[in-house]
Amino acid sequence: MKIEKCSQDLENEVIYAGLCIHCGSCNAFCPHMDFNEETGEAYVVDECTETIGLCYNACPRSFLPVAEIEEKLFGQIRADLAVGVYKDIVQVKSKNKDEILYNLVLAAFEKGIVKHMVLGKQKSKKPPVAFPEVVDNAKDAKNLIPKTTMENAGPLITGIGKAYLDKKDKIGIIANPCHLQGLAKILTSDFNTGAEKTSLRIAFACSSGGMAGCKYCTDFSGEFSDISYSPWGAPKGEAMIIIRTDVGQKVLDAAVEMKLIEITNANPDLSEMKKFINKKRKKNFKTLMGTDLVTAKYLKLKTEEIRELLED
Repeated sequence: MKIEKCSQDLENEVIYAGLCIHCGSCNAFCPHMDFNEETGEAYVVDECTETIGLCYNACPRSFLPVAEIEEKLFGQIRADLAVGVYKDIVQVKSKNKDEILYNLVLAAFEKGIVKHMVLGKQKSKKPPVAFPEVVDNAKDAKNLIPKTTMENAGPLITGIGKAYLDKKDKIGIIANPCHLQGLAKILTSDFNTGAEKTSLRIAFACSSGGMAGCKYCTDFSGEFSDISYSPWGAPKGEAMIIIRTDVGQKVLDAAVEMKLIEITNANPDLSEMKKFINKKRKKNFKTLMGTDLVTAKYLKLKTEEIRELLED
């Protein structure tokens, strides 16, 4: 799906409307957009004559056709509303002193799944701002592995664009769900960007954000990743790993084979994780609806009526 809108529309509908989550999708491949070096927020560089703007169509907050993206990325749509499309979910822990996420990255490098990784280098904690760094080996990645999603908040998708311009391929990324929403839109579009050089999408499941646009998010599991890391519902020191693609399975299998990660429960109880995700989704969905009139097929309802229907 392509929408006939451009950078000026993106500015009015997303940036000025407080929906921007500073993911970098709009300016990763579009020369008419850039990001503020202090805040990470997107802005329009110059007037654009494109009628179908890449920036507008890449932004996860301009429009997000979830089912269409799932069909193109995974060949199916979700059966699980909370978690999205997945093949398996297991509970894991690290078998060494390193973080689970680092061990996944190390395995991906060692098995040739990635040659480069895009990671966030935090510039500020309040407000949270991180800028993309492209590393070429696991050793350089180690100090950039995020411990929280706030360490990853910033225009990381621009790192994919930078890596492509530097003629790199097999590019991996550890990103928040919002980043991967934008990347998924780019990957499933027919824009010629070079984003297909991305070979691994690791999601760090989010719980909340420090930017105005975060309160409108409904993805708390990294739905458009190859593999998601989620601490929600797992004991301290462990995590739920959501495997969504064959690539994600290959990374986990490699980490287990290399004795970097141990599967502590192959069939974990998912109730706490799903309870958390559904609670956050419902809260933000209500915020997203605001006070507008909602149309569902033939039915037009006020948001107050929808809220009442959604109450437990």
